[in-house]
Amino acid sequence: MNPIEEINEVVDVVPIYRGHASDQFKCVPWKMVYRGREVIFTQLGMRHPTEKGKRMIHAFNMSDGVNDYRIDFDAERLIWTLIYVMGGDYV
Repeated sequence: MNPIEEINEVVDVVPIYRGHASDQFKCVPWKMVYRGREVIFTQLGMRHPTEKGKRMIHAFNMSDGVNDYRIDFDAERLIWTLIYVMGGDYV
């Protein structure tokens, strides 16, 4: 069974800005609201910029300590999209 649940929905995200952090960690998602549930992130797995056409997309792999999430930030349209959730019971 595939542990990844494809979502591809726009979500509400509260980012945190750290002025003295390295560029990689300067701005990261802190929490999000997904289908009425608040998810607070405890770990950043990876962040990388990528391009989708002419738009810059910042991809974040986050964890709440149980599940893993892939969240994309479209820097042109200023939209956060939850791409997928990987359930913590996949191990």
